[in-house]
Amino acid sequence: MRARGLDLRLVPPAAAAWLAAGLLLADPEAGWVCAAVSGLAAVAVGVIGFLRRSGIAGMIVVALAAIGVGAAATAIAGPVRHPPALDGAVSGHTVSAVGTVDSGARAAAGGAFGGGERVSFHVTVSEVDVGRTSITGRVPALVYASRARAQPRIGETVALTGTVKTMPPEDDVALTVYADSWRETAAPPAWLAWSDGLRTRFGTATAKLPGGGGELLPGIVIGDESRVSADLDADMKASSLSHLTAVSGSNCAVIIAGLLAVGAAAGLGRGARIAGALVGLAAFVVLVTPGASVLRAAVMAAIVVLGTALGRPGRALPALALAVLTLLVVDPWLARDYGFALSVVATAALLVLAPPLATRLERWLPRWLAVGLSVPLAAQLACQPVLVLLNPTVPLYGVIANVLAEPAAPIATVIGLIGCLVVPLSTHLAAPLLWAAWAPASWIAGIARTSTTLPASALPWPAGVIGFGVAVVLTLGVVALVARPRTVGGRRVRGAAAAASALLIVGVLALQAGPAIAARAAMPRDWVIGLCDIGQGDAIVLHSDTSYALIDTGPDPKPLADCMRELGIHHLALLVLTHYDSDHVGGLDAVVGMTGAAVIGTPPTGDAAAEHRVEELRTHHVPIRFGTRGDQGALGELRWQVLWPDGAHPDMSTSNEGGVALEIEGAGVRMLTLADLDEKAQDAMLSDGGLPSVDIVKVAHHGSADQSEKLYGLVHARLGLISCGAGNTYGHPTAKALQLLRAAGTQVARTDLEGTLLVTSHRGALALWSQKRTTATALWTPARR
Repeated sequence: MRARGLDLRLVPPAAAAWLAAGLLLADPEAGWVCAAVSGLAAVAVGVIGFLRRSGIAGMIVVALAAIGVGAAATAIAGPVRHPPALDGAVSGHTVSAVGTVDSGARAAAGGAFGGGERVSFHVTVSEVDVGRTSITGRVPALVYASRARAQPRIGETVALTGTVKTMPPEDDVALTVYADSWRETAAPPAWLAWSDGLRTRFGTATAKLPGGGGELLPGIVIGDESRVSADLDADMKASSLSHLTAVSGSNCAVIIAGLLAVGAAAGLGRGARIAGALVGLAAFVVLVTPGASVLRAAVMAAIVVLGTALGRPGRALPALALAVLTLLVVDPWLARDYGFALSVVATAALLVLAPPLATRLERWLPRWLAVGLSVPLAAQLACQPVLVLLNPTVPLYGVIANVLAEPAAPIATVIGLIGCLVVPLSTHLAAPLLWAAWAPASWIAGIARTSTTLPASALPWPAGVIGFGVAVVLTLGVVALVARPRTVGGRRVRGAAAAASALLIVGVLALQAGPAIAARAAMPRDWVIGLCDIGQGDAIVLHSDTSYALIDTGPDPKPLADCMRELGIHHLALLVLTHYDSDHVGGLDAVVGMTGAAVIGTPPTGDAAAEHRVEELRTHHVPIRFGTRGDQGALGELRWQVLWPDGAHPDMSTSNEGGVALEIEGAGVRMLTLADLDEKAQDAMLSDGGLPSVDIVKVAHHGSADQSEKLYGLVHARLGLISCGAGNTYGHPTAKALQLLRAAGTQVARTDLEGTLLVTSHRGALALWSQKRTTATALWTPARR
């Protein structure tokens, strides 16, 4: 089966095997049944095809055979990587385990109270001991451990002790291990030890390079993203440039082309050149560590090289399909790996969609620009359905960013790789090479950061299955536009499909993105204090540099998750739970997995719901501190300290009266947060030594009437933030609360009328951004019950 020069014969088998593996991962044992059924079906179709001399039957047989092989591979691997004995035997227990380290260590959520940070790394566990039970296999595990000791080396054998959580069969790991301790029991083999040493030396040499270029260069050259800061990582993703720090086909192509050229210059024969290129490619894979995209690129490159060596120059698309089949048989769990999917889809788009797209664009653009635009545009269109499952936004400037940044990537890769190989010989000789590679890497970082500062850089997109479906329609619409059907009917179908797709996309963007574009264009990036519009409850966000903290989570995870996404928050250095009313802790599930540490109120005695929330934090291994007066810490430039509870008023132990109140100072702002403290607790806090004047006060209890006139008069805040839900049944904010604020000279801002609120400070001058507009009269009007 061919389509205008494209050899598609291996595409259906690869797609069928991928679909079968993806569906069977949840129940690997069903793979045997699937393999048997597909085998019998293949035999039946083969017999029918032979009798009728049908060519299509042969293709169906190959596809069924691919399904059978993929299903059998899943059934074989399932019990080995997830032994049945794991379920119910180890989860939540302290275990001892022995395994081999598969990846370098990456920073993970750690302690914010001065304790050592944590790292995560992958291990293939060969033995797990819990009590008198010993379980063996090749179990993929993700390990969280303290960063206080030496880092693990890929290939070394380690012994671990800690608590374990079993994961679902379809997950990419079978165990999550929270290690109390670990130690090396055997060094890596020599063929792995050299790469670890080279990576370490290269990392040390590039650590001296400044700015974003210094952060990106190790990733561009050898896929080491450990030094990329959280903000630059977010900018790279938002600008669709994160693929440049993931080793892929272009890197492998550079390696093979370079080694073949060196072999030719050395006068080696064809066989020796090809053998040297394959050995060099294997060494490169070991150096950069075999992630999903690396494996796809390396196997595909090896297939092309071997085909050439055998006198059968391979086409790229069959090589891609064969690489997919090979990798899915070796590791069926790649079928649900987003990195693998993006790598395959992007490569297929460059092979299938980019050439006709470039031809179409040449009608209006110079050839060099048409080709330059077609590559990132094809990749973006093909990958967007997968990307919206990860983050339901569309990078408006992604294609332009890629056009500007792509030419710099091969320069940084080639020069940086040469520098990496020179580093072990002499860091002084390598230094000029690394600086030369640093310049294009800095250009890429600059493009990423600039594109995310432009208005409407990320257009909102429908989430979930709907967003995926609309993105697929968009991609198919573009395919229809660039296709060249030979018949009049085909051209009419193409036109109708393109028109329908265009109407759908315009409608989606108008409904989804239109109202948000204007607001987001004006949204400040340097905000310090934020109130999420999460309904009747509190969710206060603090921002300094690249660090974020959250005070309370509101009543529901979904609006909080939406707010975190809109503000670009993916990790919380600190979470504060002031008390345990549902309107302050109900949204905890949205952020507990991204929380580094927590300051929480002491649960009232006998409050099972409060104890459950504390246990939820502990289950996610979040370090906890029960807040009392005098506790303090830092968040970037901001300093925070607990003002209440003070421990001297045991009679005030109810949920509201015992809530955690904070003073926050820095970045030109001083703020007081009052949780849901009532008048009695507010006056008691004043009796502990008074309060300073502040710029901002988070009004207690959503603006209830139970407030201390004395407190608001003393702190004399310029801005009072009220977090309350539109049309709430409590009548918040009340007339009394608003009168107190007016008497103190405090301007009011309310989430029920203004939506999400963000406060910036420049040289002491506060500025308020609100998601919605309202009138001054409405702000001072009490809510009705």
